[in-house]
Amino acid sequence: MRRFLLIDDDEHEFMFINFLLKDRYEDAFTLEYVSTIEDAESCLSRNGVDKILLDDKLGGGMTSADTIPKLQKCAFNVPIIVISKDTSGAHLQDRAKMGTNQIVDKFGFRSELENGLLD
Repeated sequence: MRRFLLIDDDEHEFMFINFLLKDRYEDAFTLEYVSTIEDAESCLSRNGVDKILLDDKLGGGMTSADTIPKLQKCAFNVPIIVISKDTSGAHLQDRAKMGTNQIVDKFGFRSELENGLLD
């Protein structure tokens, strides 16, 4: 069973990603959803996950540059995949250096799943 954590401040994104995961993995996954980095840290201290899906921009002006270091402290070697609506943005160039495993386009997420993004 695959275990994923989605960190996104938009609950509609959770519903959409959950739908895509059900389409891809049927019931062979769990998707935990949190909207803040604080809730993510709490979730990670309680539960292990296989991959973290992180929205590039969270509420309160936080970006993945702010949240990745915090996640790495409590998630250790869990792969972090940043989801962004602008993957060509210059602001994302440093994310790979920060230890993210991949940056994916929000609008191409379904295609990325079909190509084995989370496998």
